[in-house]
Amino acid sequence: MEAIILLAGYGSRLDRQDLPHKALLPFGEETLLSRHLKCLKTLDVQRVHLVLGYNASTLKSYVQDLNLGLPIHFIDNPAYRTTGNTLSMVMGLKHCHDEALILDGDVLYPPQALIEYVQKAPRSSFALIPADIDNAECAKVLLNPAGTIHAFITKRELTEAEKSSFDFGGEAIGFLVLCQEDVPRFIALYENNEPTYQPVLWEIPFTEFAQNTPLHPWNILQEGCFEIDTQEDYNNALNYFQSHPNKYRFK
Repeated sequence: MEAIILLAGYGSRLDRQDLPHKALLPFGEETLLSRHLKCLKTLDVQRVHLVLGYNASTLKSYVQDLNLGLPIHFIDNPAYRTTGNTLSMVMGLKHCHDEALILDGDVLYPPQALIEYVQKAPRSSFALIPADIDNAECAKVLLNPAGTIHAFITKRELTEAEKSSFDFGGEAIGFLVLCQEDVPRFIALYENNEPTYQPVLWEIPFTEFAQNTPLHPWNILQEGCFEIDTQEDYNNALNYFQSHPNKYRFK
């Protein structure tokens, strides 16, 4: 397995001028990024691709100074300000020759949640957490009657037709695994629709990908997964982290 961490974004909604990058948000003695990397070291991935954009040189130096002994490959995305994270994902996938674990860089999770997902979930699949079906912001997952993923809906509310026609799986929290065969298939889908997909988030191309490729949901049973877009998100995540330290310890 190879891993990709999406780190190109600016993080303007967080508005933390005191930090060089949102991936360096502190949680105890670690940061979001150091936690990702330590989890991947535990999983013994073959190579970690870090897709960088905003303050790339700072993140490179930070990762190198960690001295974790992981095989790291840095990928620069100079178009990060005008494109969505689909482009960053594809830039990483083009370097993967095995199955690929993809992580959004702005997610906090208990290490065991990621480890169990990687070790037990079917391929290709998305990790889901419980969510409010009426939350317009989150990446809502609709399921087919067979239990596979039908669509990802984000930045809007579900229609009544969507609610009545499909089961609600929860929120895609920001880590997924593509089997080896699906990596080039997703790249091909992107390249055939690049003008449409380059500026958007990955929910849009994966909704089309799901029409011809079984994508499986994997429900995260542990509480404590947070996507961090705003300072309020960080405060909520930090409060939970401090109240449940055992959940976040590396074993």
